[in-house]
Amino acid sequence: MIFFIFFIFLWLECVATTLPLLLVFTSIILILRRKLWVFGLAFFGGLILDVLRVHELGVTSIFLVVWLFLVLLYERKYEIATIQFVLASSFFGSLLYLWIFGYKDMLMQAVVSSMVSVALFWILRRFNL
Repeated sequence: MIFFIFFIFLWLECVATTLPLLLVFTSIILILRRKLWVFGLAFFGGLILDVLRVHELGVTSIFLVVWLFLVLLYERKYEIATIQFVLASSFFGSLLYLWIFGYKDMLMQAVVSSMVSVALFWILRRFNL
């Protein structure tokens, strides 16, 4: 089920929207599961995004992996499996992603992606996916 949602978010980010849905999804999965295979999933998804968007190969992958590493660093200081942490980390991660890759309307997109991340976190946590 997780891989199905991953490919849907990857497809939506490539075709329909400029929201960093892959960043949101991999962050939520890492927060809920705390497994290392999420880094591979983020790296693979970043490569696919770079190829389909005709960006420099590997830039998105490096950003996603570094962001997930930073999220895991906060695990020792804070409880990361809370809605407040998901809201803050997805907002700042999305804002940084949108700024680095030069998108417009960064603030509005970061707010929308943080709302999507809270909804996704609540759904995945509720149904134990």
